[in-house]
This record gives sequence, C-alpha cells and structure tokens, in this order.
Amino acid sequence: MLYYHTSIEDTYEALGTGPKGLSRHEVELRLQKYGYNAIRIKSDPLWRKLAEPFINVFMLVLFIAVVISLFHHALFDAIIILVIMATSAVIYYVQRFTTERILRSLQKHTAQRVEVIRGGETRYIDDSELVPGDIIQLNEGDKIPADIRLITANTLRVDEAMLTGESVPVSKITNTLESKKEVYEQINMLFQGAFIVSGQATGVVVYTGNATEFGRIAALSRKSSDANTSPVQKKIDKLLGYIVMAVGGLAVGAFILATWRGIEFTEALRFVLALAVSAVPESLPVAISVILVLGMRRMAAKKALVRSMKAIETIGVITTIATDKTGTLTENKLSVQETWQPEKNPHHLPTIAHRTINHHGEHTRDPLDIAMIEFTEAEDLVQLKGEPIKKLPFNQAFSMSGNIWHHEGVYELVVKGAPEQVLDRSHLSTHDMKEAEKALQSLTSQGYRVIALATGSLKSPVEAFEELSSHHMFTFVGFLAVADTLRPTARRAITTAQLAGVTVRMITGDHFETAYHIGRQLGLIQSREQVFDSRLIGDLTDKQLQKRVESSFVFSRVTPENKFRILQALKIKEVTAMTGDGVNDVPALSSAHVGVAMGSGSQIAKDAGDIILLNNDFESIIRAMKEGRIIFSNIRRMLFYLLSTNTGEAATAVISIALGFPMPLSPVQILWVNLVTDTAMVIPLGLEPGEKHIMRMKPISPTAPLLSRYMIFRTVLVAVTMAVLAISMYAYFSLKYSADYGHTVTFCALVVMQWANAFNARSTFQSVFTRLKVINKSFYIGLTISVILQILAVFGPLQGLLNIHPIALGDLYTTSLIAFATPILVVEIHKFYGRRVIKDPQE
Repeated sequence: MLYYHTSIEDTYEALGTGPKGLSRHEVELRLQKYGYNAIRIKSDPLWRKLAEPFINVFMLVLFIAVVISLFHHALFDAIIILVIMATSAVIYYVQRFTTERILRSLQKHTAQRVEVIRGGETRYIDDSELVPGDIIQLNEGDKIPADIRLITANTLRVDEAMLTGESVPVSKITNTLESKKEVYEQINMLFQGAFIVSGQATGVVVYTGNATEFGRIAALSRKSSDANTSPVQKKIDKLLGYIVMAVGGLAVGAFILATWRGIEFTEALRFVLALAVSAVPESLPVAISVILVLGMRRMAAKKALVRSMKAIETIGVITTIATDKTGTLTENKLSVQETWQPEKNPHHLPTIAHRTINHHGEHTRDPLDIAMIEFTEAEDLVQLKGEPIKKLPFNQAFSMSGNIWHHEGVYELVVKGAPEQVLDRSHLSTHDMKEAEKALQSLTSQGYRVIALATGSLKSPVEAFEELSSHHMFTFVGFLAVADTLRPTARRAITTAQLAGVTVRMITGDHFETAYHIGRQLGLIQSREQVFDSRLIGDLTDKQLQKRVESSFVFSRVTPENKFRILQALKIKEVTAMTGDGVNDVPALSSAHVGVAMGSGSQIAKDAGDIILLNNDFESIIRAMKEGRIIFSNIRRMLFYLLSTNTGEAATAVISIALGFPMPLSPVQILWVNLVTDTAMVIPLGLEPGEKHIMRMKPISPTAPLLSRYMIFRTVLVAVTMAVLAISMYAYFSLKYSADYGHTVTFCALVVMQWANAFNARSTFQSVFTRLKVINKSFYIGLTISVILQILAVFGPLQGLLNIHPIALGDLYTTSLIAFATPILVVEIHKFYGRRVIKDPQE
C-alpha cells in the first residue's frame, strides 16, 4: 500500500489503529503475524557451505583422477590426489571462518529503546518489538527503527543519506502526497535506518523487518548463482573443459594405437590411465587457493578485508568501476566551499555564520551546523562569547532558522535559510538584488547548496517566525556555498584507474547539476552529455539503456532499482566492480562482479560486499586492483608452467608408443613429477612480484582467453622440446645400458626440464637472465625443496617406491645440463621474437 498517498485517517483505518495506539492483546497478535522488527536474510545452508569448495570443474577432474587411480589399483596415487583435494578445501574453510569472524565483530547490534503509545499510555520498548500500527514518538538524534507514516512533524529534518545517497537533510511534512513518488520524494514518510537531525515527530508504524524499504533492499543482497563464479574462474573452467576433451581424445587415440601395436589389453588400459593422470594439472587448485589466500592476507594488512577468494582474482580483471559518491568519493560530510558578500557590506560573514549555529557543539547531528562550526572555527572568533537567549528552529514556511542575541539592550535576530526566502525579506536595492541573484546563479550552477545569511534588530524577543511583522525586513549579509567534501585521494585514485585502462563511473542520488560538477572535479567527464539523468531510465528498453550507459560516466538521481539496472547493463560488456556504503547500494553491490563496501557503511552493505574497505578509502580499491592484476598474471604463469610440462609428459608417452617404445616413465614417477616437483615450483610462481608497468597495461578483455595465442604457442613449443629430449635420452640410454637405466635418466631429465621451465615462466617477455634481478625468495625456496626431494628420490629411501635404478654421476650431470639449457634456449628465442613483434600482450 502507498501510505504516502494515503491520508492519516485512512492510514489509521488500514492498519486498524488510532491516536491511542494498539492494545496489548493486539500487539501480541501482530507479533505472531509479522514477527519481530529485525532484518532476516536467508543464508546458505550448512551443506552448501561444506560443499562449496568441491563444486567446480577442477574438483571434478581430480575426483575422476582418483577413480581412475583406484581402478588402476594405484592406491598411493589416489591418496595423494585426495590429500590435494582435502588441502584445497581446508584452505577455503579456514579463510571463510577467519573472514566471518572479523565480520561478526563488525556487526554487533546495539538495541534501541523507542517511545510508543499503546492503549493510550506512553511506554518505552525495544525497537525489535515494534509492530505495524504502533504509534511512535521520535526526537532529534533518534535513529528511525521502522517505516513510518508521519502524523505530526515539528520542524522535522531527516538524514536519509544511508538510504538515498543524499548528504543534505530532508525536511518532512505530514500532508498527503499526490501521484507516484520515488523514495527520496516521499517527504511524509520516515524510513528505517535514517536519523532525525532536528525537530520532533509522531507517526504510525506501517512496515517492520523485511517489509521495510531497508529490508526490501536487503533481500536483494544475496548473490545469484551466476555471480558466485568469477570471470577468471569461468575462464579456468572453460580451459579445463578443453583440457578434459583433449585428454579424452588423446586417451582414446593412445588406446587404439597401443592395441594396434600389439600391447596386451590390460597393459594398454594401464598405459592410457597413466597418460590421463599425467595430462591433468592436479596441483593447480591448491596452488591457486594458496596464492589467493596469501593475497587476501596482504590486502587485509592494507585495510581491505576480502570476503571471498574469487573477489581478489576478479578485481584484477575489472574493466570498469561503478562507484557511489556519498561516503566513497566523498566523506559524506558537508563543508563550506565558497562564500560571497555584497560590496561595502559592514558585517563580518564568519561572525554572522557563527551566530546562526544551533549551539549543540559536537553533539549536533545536523550536517549543515557541523559544516558551519568547522568553518567558523577556522576563523579567529575568540571575541565571541555567550549563548543566544532564544533559538528559533527551522520553519518550513519561512525556510529559515535563527538565533536571537541580546547585547547592551539591543535584540538581534540572526538567520540562515533558503536564499530566495532570505532575499525576499531583505532590504536590497535593485542593483544589489541583481548582483545577489547573479552570485546565487553562479554558485548553484557549480552544484553547491547555497545558504543565505541575514540579520535584523528586534524590539523584543519572539517565540517563532510567525510573530514577526509581515513588514519586518532583514539586512542581507551574504551566501555560504556548501557541498559534500571530496576525499583527498579520490581524484588521484581515479586517474590511476584510468591510466590502467579501467573506466570509472559515478552513480549518485544527487541532482543533475551537482552530479555534473562533482564529476568535473574528479576528472570523470568533460561535458553534460556524459551525465545521465536516471529519472529517464523508465522510458528506456534494456538495449537503449545499454547504449546510453556506454557513453555515460556520471549518473544522477539514481534510485536503488535504477542502480541495479545500470549495473546489469554494464555487465553485458564489462567486468564490473561496484563501490558503496548505504542501503541504496545493496542491489548493485550484489549484482556486480565485485562488490566493494565501505567499513563505515551500513551493515547490510557490508554483508552484500565481496571486499570491505576498513579505512573507507577509494584508493584502496586501486591497491586491490593492482594486487588482483598481479595474482591474475601469476595464475597465467602457473597455467603456462603446468600445461607445458604436463603436455610434454603426455606427448612423451604418446610419441613413445607411436614409435614402438615402452613408457619412458612409470605411473608413480609421473605422479611424482606432477604432484611433488610441480607443486614445489608452481606455488612460488604464483608469488612472483608484479611487473613494473602492470598498472599502465589495459585490462584483459572479458571475452579474451586465459592464455593468449602467443603463450599457447610457447606451451606447445616447450612440450615438444621436452618430449623430443626425453624420448631421445630414453632411446639412447636404453640401447646403451638397459630400459631401467633409460627410465631413471628420463625421469631425472624431465624433472630438470621442469626446473628450467619454471625460470622461463617467471616472465612473459623479459629474458630469464634479466628476470634473475627480480628477487622472489619463495621461488628459490621452492626450487631448493624440489631439488632436495629429487635427491631423496634418486639417492635416498624413495628409490624403491619410485622404481629408481642406479646411474652414473657423469651421465646424470651431462643429461641434467642438456635438460636445463635446452628449454631455456628455445624459450629465449621465442621471447626475443615476442619483444620484437608482439605489441599486445593479450594476442
């Protein structure tokens, strides 16, 4: 029901209540019907939380590998793969528990006592016990506990920034409103979560809990299933799908080839299963989990709490940031930006401004008074002492408030208010009036909210503005231009994002002119054509909106529903991050690929966000983006490393069987290379420092593959090099000594080639010798661990388990040198070609 469109009497009737409120019995019935006044959001069930780390293509591939290993009676192989799956899940559970523990500390609820009328008596109850139909009384400073239709309003002004994004308090009335109104236009309603800045009010509760505007928006905070999969994960899943199909085709082809070669059926099946295991990058899920968790911890140290691992990888590939204005780009704090006075004005404007302040000092909630206090404190006003003898609260009809001062028998009324009203009641010549109107036009055209100041003498004090004579005129003093204070780092952060090829779009509830001028100040736009008035959004189809959104970088007069539609339009072609702090931002935070909430914002906004900026600094988003880009680059490095080495192993097996050779490696040796050597090197590759110019590169296209054609060619080049070397060594040493000798030499050579390829993978274009100057301690720690494990395998107690046979140290040294140098030489030639020819790293 549209209660703003309903008279007070009809509202009483619709809710079955009246001025005396509800009876105790009726309250109990309504509590049973509507429940307690609390926002309840359905969370994921426990089984979903437990299953979450296993619901992806990676885990499916690993599970298939376990089944194959058990079918093959390779219990040791199956156990290692199961340990990998369990490790990945444990990492996920630990990180989720840690994040949720921090969030619980942020969302401690403080109960609020409210004054209600029930059965004709005034009483105080907990706000959670409110029900529709309750008559509630509110005073200055109160937080509004439910959605309320106003019955009485005495100079009532309300801060609704958390709901609408407007920094300026809204004056409220009780009159019935005509026609359909947006939330920010419903001036006879109070909404849960807002604050009473000044005045008193009585109202009837119309909605509680999830039925409130706050609750309705909160219901949109749950992510859709599509939003739970990051763009990067989708690329990985797509690549894995190709790998699974390729491995399946390769396995079928290899089985046919093996049986054609006369290999016994069971042995051929054993060979194919080993081949399938060798081709799957089993260590990748753990490696990605580890580097994402370490990235999340680095971000936490920089005051950015990452709630899900997918967010840190996704923010590295974002192409646009859609940001709320209030509390994100600005401090949600009004300040005096400019002043103007007529020529030859005898009054000191800061002094008059000081005298108009409602002197509650630091206890006032009125953002305008706070701005004026800070403005006057910056001036030397130590000579001003005392308090006004009378305070006149804001009067809706006069559009002004004021204070009466008494000094040496003279009464002075000092007022601040709407410029038009103050000018109409001031002594001004025609010339001075035109000058004042010209100055007013200039200030308002810059998006400022303008406050006029005036003073006048009284014969005696008055209790209200209505007592002033209709002929009483003021002496006009000047204008104060106020606006929401921009964060000092906002412009710099936006410039950094733009240099990184990421567009920034500001979405605000402000008026068109205000939004335009703030956009200009931040460097977001150059012309009014780039600002979109969102009140027109209802007239546009989705396709028309998408086209309009592409050319707009500032959006004004945006409602939560409009913001949601804008985000949906952006997501069609962009990977989008959305920032916000209020209830009005919740639908968009939930809809975006990455939702970024401010730590000082509403709890529901933090619940909807993927990343929470504990220091409320927009620049932290840019730091998170840089961290995400480094992680994404490292995921590509790891993929190249694993795919090239695994493909090399698979190619070795297939070419061997095609040439009539036996398998150069046993299944357990393949597993050792895949799981032990790979894992020791792939995680350090995920911790490589970022390239110097990583924030000057354009973001990867949402439609671009995870690995570029350039890197796919390198992957094939390395795989072929490994296969040719491995088969050549196996053939040579098998003929010279024995098959077992050849097995061991090939096993050691493949491991050394993987070490060489790890050096290759450290950079895409940079020479391996240049990259040695970039220190990555974890890389050398991983290499040391891998070398020690390989020594234990070849010379230690693992010889029997891995089917290792003694070989001459001279042969080991020579083959290792060739195995290390050859892949590096091949890739160095390819990098040289890339530096000379490839202009776009994505190609």
